[in-house]
Amino acid sequence: MNPIQFDLTFVVQLVSFLVLVYILRRFAWNPLMNMMEERRKRIETDLANAEKERQQAEQIKREYQEEMRKARQEAQEGIAKATKLSEQRAAEILASAHAEAEKIKQAALADIERERDLAIAQVQAQVADLSVAVAEKIIRQNLDIKLQEDMIEQFIQEVGVLPC
Repeated sequence: MNPIQFDLTFVVQLVSFLVLVYILRRFAWNPLMNMMEERRKRIETDLANAEKERQQAEQIKREYQEEMRKARQEAQEGIAKATKLSEQRAAEILASAHAEAEKIKQAALADIERERDLAIAQVQAQVADLSVAVAEKIIRQNLDIKLQEDMIEQFIQEVGVLPC
């Protein structure tokens, strides 16, 4: 027997296979390849869109973080400004209170000085009046030394009794 034999079955099988390949190529292969190409393009588009959306999300996140940083900074600046303003206002109020207290103190000291000067003037006037009165009595009575010493003693006691 000859190991290589060509018979009709082989030829029919070969022709059947070639017809099958032609039919598959004509009706199944191209649509299948087109479908695979469309799927590949859709996947590439989806991946590109996902990457674009990821980048947009990162950009939005960065913008949000920057906005938050600015808001925190503005809040801290506002707090610092308010604190500084309140400290200045407190210092102004304290200085005003000190000035007012000093003004009241000076007015009180001036009143005391006036009252003291008035009291001294009144005492001087009373002393002068009493001196005139004593001198008048002495002149009228023309008394001896003992009587004059008694009168002076009485005068001193009267001056001591007078309110100052």
